[in-house]
Amino acid sequence: MELAGRCRLGLLLAQTVLLSWGLAPLRRVAREIRRVETGDQSHVRGVYPVEIAGLTDNLNALIVQERARQSRYKDALGDLAHSLKTPLAVLRSALLRPECLAQSVEEQVSRMDGIVQHQLLRAAASGAAKLSSRLRIAPVLQRVQDSLSKVYRDKQLQFAINCPAGLTWRLDEGDAFEIAGNVLDNAAKWANSRIRVTACVEPKGFLLVVEDDGPGIDDPHAVLKRGVRADERVPGQGIGLAVVADIVAAYGGAIDIERSELGGARVSLRFPVTPAN
Repeated sequence: MELAGRCRLGLLLAQTVLLSWGLAPLRRVAREIRRVETGDQSHVRGVYPVEIAGLTDNLNALIVQERARQSRYKDALGDLAHSLKTPLAVLRSALLRPECLAQSVEEQVSRMDGIVQHQLLRAAASGAAKLSSRLRIAPVLQRVQDSLSKVYRDKQLQFAINCPAGLTWRLDEGDAFEIAGNVLDNAAKWANSRIRVTACVEPKGFLLVVEDDGPGIDDPHAVLKRGVRADERVPGQGIGLAVVADIVAAYGGAIDIERSELGGARVSLRFPVTPAN
């Protein structure tokens, strides 16, 4: 009996030691999270066993996303305040010319509406969502094409969409429609008759290319440059591509505008591979 008691005591001590050793990484994670909350460190830094490495990676991804979202809100508010200064100044000066007041109010209200819509879209960009589900790209492109075919019915545009039916990527659905809608709408607006869309997954990530046979974009940097007010953008290009650039940047990607072999613009959107993809 005495030997059996000692064995049970030994087993109990061994279980206690093993449990303490097994839970040690979780206690370390908890301490790191408290330091992140208090601002003593920016993210979870420790190297952890594979069983909880996914947890710490996702925590860091959420921290990065939240800080990026806060940064977008701050930038959007600053840009909005800056952008509204000019139309407000025009309205003030119009008060001194009653005969032009109605026209000035109409013009500047429309101008301010465009500015506000642009900044709201920038602030609302979801950005890379590591925990989001994978989105099928082909249905998004098809729905956008169907809508634009109705909007630009008189132009009788020919769409050529090259996207594998099973292609998926971790994109927020709202962001995907915003991106595809703006880029294809810009192409449809300027195309003479042809629009070509190519979507594929490369070793470095997801690539979406939209080309048209229109006149092209003379100054690509002007429509993408951050901080340029919406009313200062290249005439006719609106704010769509600038919104797209902001959303793509939130995913860590990039947008390039070149001359297409079709004759018009070639807009390339690249989304990098992430651990979740």
